[in-house]
Amino acid sequence: MPLDIDGLLRIQHLLRSTTKKMKTDRKMLQAVQKAPMIIPHDKRRKMYLTRGFCKKEEGELKHQQYGVVVLDGGLLKFKHFNTVMNHVNKFTRGRDLAAEWRVPEPYHVVTKHPVQAVMGGGKGKVNYYVTPIKARQVVLELYGNAEFDEVYPMLKTAASTLPMPARAVHYNMLNEMYEEERQIEEENENFFTFREIVTKNMQNCRRFVSAYDLRYFGKIR
Repeated sequence: MPLDIDGLLRIQHLLRSTTKKMKTDRKMLQAVQKAPMIIPHDKRRKMYLTRGFCKKEEGELKHQQYGVVVLDGGLLKFKHFNTVMNHVNKFTRGRDLAAEWRVPEPYHVVTKHPVQAVMGGGKGKVNYYVTPIKARQVVLELYGNAEFDEVYPMLKTAASTLPMPARAVHYNMLNEMYEEERQIEEENENFFTFREIVTKNMQNCRRFVSAYDLRYFGKIR
C-alpha cells in the first residue's frame, strides 16, 4: 500500500501548529467562566469575604517579577476579568512573556429580587457571580524576559480597570513596602500606640473595639 506523503506532511504541519498554539495560549491569561461548574458551600456574607488582609502566600509574587496588587478588599465581576485579560493578552502576544491569574474564578453568588417584588418571598434569584478579594492580594502575575519600565504602563492600565484601588509592583518594590511598614512600627517612639492600648485594655477600651480591631489593630476595617 503506497504511503500518502502529502497527507502525512499536512498532518505533521497541523500537529506543529496546534502545539505552537497551545504553548502560546498557556502563556496568556485564561478566560474565566461566568458561573462556577460546582456551586461552593461558603454561605458567609460578602463583607466577611473581603475584610481583613489576605494570606501570606496570596500577597507574594511566586515568580519574583511583576504583578498587580490590590490595596483594599472588593468584588471582581466577570467583566473585570474579561477587560484585564484582553488588555494583558494583547500586550504579551509576540513577546517572551507569560501571565497567570492569582485569584480564583467567580464563585460567590449575588442574588437580586425583581423590580416590583414585595417584602418577603425568601432569597432572591441568582443574578451573577463574583470573586471576593482581600487587601494586599496579588490579582495577576507577569513574568518573562522584560524590564519593569516596559511592562509598567500596561500593568498600571490593568490596575486602573479594577473596582478597588490597586497598583503595579515588582518583587523588590513589594518587599520594600512590607519592610517600610515594619520599620515604621519598630521605630515609633510613641508608647500609646493602638496595639498597646488595645492589648492592655487601657481605660476598658475593648468595649468599643471589634474583633477585627483586635486582630489587625486598626490597620483595616
